[in-house]
Order: sequence, then C-alpha cells, then structure tokens
Amino acid sequence: MSNSSNAKETLKAAQTALEEAIDRQSILLNQHHQNISEIVHDIKNPLTAMIGYLSLMHNEVAGPMKNKTYAGYIKTLDTSAGRLLGICNALLDEHTQVGGTAKAKKVVDVGGLMDEIRDLFAAQAKERDIELEANVPDQFPNLEADPQDIYRAMTNLVSNALKFTPRGGKVEIQAEVDAKDNTFIMVVRDSGVGMTQEQIQQVIHTQLTTVSPHGDIGTGQGLGIVNRIVLGLGGKLDIVSTENRGTRIKMRFPRSISIQNVQQIFVHEG
Repeated sequence: MSNSSNAKETLKAAQTALEEAIDRQSILLNQHHQNISEIVHDIKNPLTAMIGYLSLMHNEVAGPMKNKTYAGYIKTLDTSAGRLLGICNALLDEHTQVGGTAKAKKVVDVGGLMDEIRDLFAAQAKERDIELEANVPDQFPNLEADPQDIYRAMTNLVSNALKFTPRGGKVEIQAEVDAKDNTFIMVVRDSGVGMTQEQIQQVIHTQLTTVSPHGDIGTGQGLGIVNRIVLGLGGKLDIVSTENRGTRIKMRFPRSISIQNVQQIFVHEG
C-alpha cells in the first residue's frame, strides 16, 4: 500500500473517531441538560406550594396573627421564594428551549433590591451579632438588566460576607454611580477574616471547600458564580482584601447591561 493510501486511511480513521467523540459528547450534554431540568422542576413544585401557603398566611386567611412582626417575616419569605421560583423558571427555559433564549432586560430598582437583600439576611446577621447595613442614595437611578442576575450576584456576596465576618463585625451593602464612566457600582464590604491574593484566585477559579468562623462549611462556589455573572454581563469585578482586615468587592456594570463575554477581573491585596 502506498504512503498516500496509508495517509488517507489514517485520516479517515481520525475523522470517524472525531465524529464518534462528538456524538458521545452530544449525548452526555443532553443528559446533563435533562438532569438539570428534572432537578429544577422537582424544586419548583414544592416551592410553588410554599408560596401559596405564604400568601394564605400573609392574608391571615385562618385568622389574625397576634404578633404583627411575623407579617414582615412572611413578606420577606414570600419575596425570596418568588425570586427563587424566577431562577427555577429561567433555568427551565434555558435547558428546554432549542438554542436557548435571550434574557429579558427589565428596569431594576436598585435601592429596593438592596433593601430586599438586607431584609433577607437580617435574621442571620442578628443571630451572629453582625451589623448589616444597606446604603443607597435617595432617587438612585434604575438599572436596565435581568433582575435575577443582579439578585444572584448580590445574595452570593452578602452570604459570603456574613459567613466570614466574626461576631461583632459589620457588613455594608452600597451602590453608587460613576458619572465619568456612566456605570453602576455595587459594593459589599465586610470586616471579616479577609483573604490573600492566592486565596482569592483559588475561590474564583476552583471549588475550594471552606470553613467559616461560625462553622459554615462551604463548597467555595459563591465567588466563582459572581465572577461568571459579572463577566457575562460585560462588567468588571474588583476585589480588595487583606487577611484579618476584611474584604471589599465591587461589581461595576454599564448603565444598560448587554450580554457579552468580557474576560476581565481585577484583584488587589492591600
């Protein structure tokens, strides 16, 4: 057999192997999407039922509540459950639509969202003796974005801050506008244990198991999720942290967020 024939046979075998590998990958990907859809669907069903019961409690269908403080708790739970249901619906849409669907941008009330997140974590902060503040200027302009993306990023950051801030510490949520760059900046600052630059890179790019001063055992996914959300929205993530002196994380977004892939992250220690 000539060298030319050998080359053709080798090329044909390589092409067949590549096609088989692509087919196997496609099958695995479809199975992965199916598994995610089923898990989310199974979460969505009891969650919808829970929201129904919260609505009944909020409307005091079975009679008035003696302590009206619980009405505020129920409202927070109802709002948070609705957010989670929205995330479930978005995941189902993403994994059932052929080719995916574009996310719908809406007007986001930044001040209202910050207050909502503060209320969500208020009980945890109180239990841990951590001061939790949300500071957004009056008449803060609205942001045009997918609300679920901003909500997911902020809740991950605040959750992490409360995990790694010892008792007696402080966590601040802030928002500001950079008029020069026409960008929104959202900030989560804590007085917690802090991180080295090496640790920051580890928790952003790998799933690093962590144990907080309060005994929380984490999978190390939170900051990585935030990083992917911010980059996917064309934003920038800025992290300043020092061991035993706390952490400040800034998310900078364009006023009207567009979905794009901007691989930019700035990490500082100091």
